[in-house]
Amino acid sequence: MNRFLLIFLATVGVAFSAETRSWTSADGTKSFEGEMLEFSETEVRIKRKADFTTFVLPLEKLSEQDQAFIQGLLREKKRDTALKDGPYAEKITGQFEPAESANGLKYQLFGNPRWKGTERTPLLIWLHGAGQSGDDNKAQMGGATKAFGSEESQEEYPCFILAPQCPSRDVGWKDSVETNLMALIADLVENLPIDESRIYLTGSSMGGFGSWRIATNHPDTFAAVVPICGGGNPSEAETLKVIPIWAFHGDKDDQVPVEKSREMFQAIQAVGGELVKYDELPGEGHLIAGGVYAREDLAPWIFAQKRPAKGGGESRP
Repeated sequence: MNRFLLIFLATVGVAFSAETRSWTSADGTKSFEGEMLEFSETEVRIKRKADFTTFVLPLEKLSEQDQAFIQGLLREKKRDTALKDGPYAEKITGQFEPAESANGLKYQLFGNPRWKGTERTPLLIWLHGAGQSGDDNKAQMGGATKAFGSEESQEEYPCFILAPQCPSRDVGWKDSVETNLMALIADLVENLPIDESRIYLTGSSMGGFGSWRIATNHPDTFAAVVPICGGGNPSEAETLKVIPIWAFHGDKDDQVPVEKSREMFQAIQAVGGELVKYDELPGEGHLIAGGVYAREDLAPWIFAQKRPAKGGGESRP
């Protein structure tokens, strides 16, 4: 078997095959133009443009920038095949599958094994309310999981869906729970064909508070946030103004004061935030999540949001 990973546009999906680029030695003293023909985790085969000589270079002989380029390609290649042989492959069945993260956070994950690995698919994260906390890994399966996991929704807006379960309502979506959730998200992104530019966060009640908090602490992660009947820290509005946010609250909510959402909306607007939206639902109480997720205008808005891609490879449709 060839020791290299052969590069084909059809399988990798990014335009680097037959591309000539500049290569630099590790010490920065030499550089040349050349076409990369093959690569592996340890070396790369290049055809030099000046004289068409083909030679193999260990990655350690190349600059950090060149090594990062190769590592990015290796990462994307791994993600291309992840639905078949990645560490989460057995959880990608077209149904929600229960699991537990390396840090002990229980969750359910939805993905479709029929998706092409070369496509990059959005990730939607649902944070439940206080009453669904625990360790049965079942109680959290409501809200966004029903709306966006339906056959109709997946047909129009295919996405991975992550539904973690908070172990204790006394902790909520913060501290170690938040840390463990972010570690899980990062691991999913590394090992599934997830579009890093389209990661969405939503939650209701305690999950609404969690959505505000986690978005504040990780503003570069999420392309859109939909907090429902929650609240956050108005003093952090400057951080939040760069994120598309659509908040919802019932004006008759007797569990979470409607002022919590009003304050966040007004604070973000006050610092020049133009990406925030807020719908206050007249006559509605605390249990509004079902109606919010059923709105015909919500899914198109969510899935239209996109952040600049992160990581070593391109974000692919």
